[in-house]
Amino acid sequence: MNGLDVISVNLMQWSFVLLICYDPRKTFIRLRQPQIHYPPNHKEDQYLEAKPTYIEEPYPSTLLPRIPWVLTLLVSLRLSNWKTGHPSHDRQQPIPPLSRTIFCTHALLLALQSYLILDTTSLLTQSDPYFHIPDTSITTPLPPQLTPQLPPILHHLPLHNKLPPRLLRTPILALQPYALITQGGSLPTLPILLLNSLHLWPNEWSPHTWPLFFGPLAAVPHHGLRGLWGKWWHQTNRYLAVPGRSFARWTGIERKSARAGYMCSVVSAFALSGVMHMGLVPPEPVGTEMSAVRMRWYVGGFFWLQAVGIGVEVLVMDGVGRWVPCGWRGSMVGRIVTLVWVAVWGSYTLPLLAVPFRELGYWVYPPLPVSVTRWVLGRGWWAW
Repeated sequence: MNGLDVISVNLMQWSFVLLICYDPRKTFIRLRQPQIHYPPNHKEDQYLEAKPTYIEEPYPSTLLPRIPWVLTLLVSLRLSNWKTGHPSHDRQQPIPPLSRTIFCTHALLLALQSYLILDTTSLLTQSDPYFHIPDTSITTPLPPQLTPQLPPILHHLPLHNKLPPRLLRTPILALQPYALITQGGSLPTLPILLLNSLHLWPNEWSPHTWPLFFGPLAAVPHHGLRGLWGKWWHQTNRYLAVPGRSFARWTGIERKSARAGYMCSVVSAFALSGVMHMGLVPPEPVGTEMSAVRMRWYVGGFFWLQAVGIGVEVLVMDGVGRWVPCGWRGSMVGRIVTLVWVAVWGSYTLPLLAVPFRELGYWVYPPLPVSVTRWVLGRGWWAW
């Protein structure tokens, strides 16, 4: 694994899925929306009210049409606007497009949210030795100089100094990757959206015709870890569940037990995702006391444990659910219990990621040069 990184492993796994688990030339159909030439002074929303029409395009029989068909497939990791022959996927296609105005507003709000999250959490990581000193436990008491930098709402709680440090540090470990990913999926799409509005970029390659990067957050209190990873978190690597599903189908496990077939998909997704994310650790890290192999085990372990958590959720929570009225499971109490379970599980698994990230110096420098939080606290706005 010395020379592999996340992108290399990602492409290798995607190629395996397409070549071994699927047969795109026989079963895949591309759903292509024809380019519409709007009249002058048109209102875009007027045309989006009508259901868009799509052309079904199977694998072309001649070379020239095959080139865009194959190239589009290679970059369609979520297989949006593709029929694959699997009813659970095909019934959700095609993806209804958003208007450019709605998508642009959504992207700008996400970018602002991500900035504020990174700005606030980075100020905390700069002052907390947990994020800098190796072998520091997540339960180590917070340093006194960190208290004035906590969110103001915590200052009004009489027990804010007695809260377990794990409850304050774990959200940072979750929020920072979320902010970085959403930032990368929002601002870079706006230049492409501008080209599309000028009719210099085709609709099918414009981000406003793709599904949103993240799903509804409400899936987490309703479905727990399954909702967090399967509906809310970005679905770019959802294809990693396909080898497990194919294995369950070929061996007959899926026919004997739908739950066992589902767990095959879960194990496949997180096993391969753990291997892929090991590439976050460089082969020869500089200035670290821990070996690259050991750091990679920490990264992979976080993802592998998520499959264990979902297995526990399926066996325990669904088993208990048989003895609980259906109305209770969807009630406020049921959602609170589910959120507590997800928070507890995350508070014990997310620290695995802190070990290699701390060794690699992820929190040595603030990620943003301009800090509103520092300016509010009277420290100046320049963070670098």
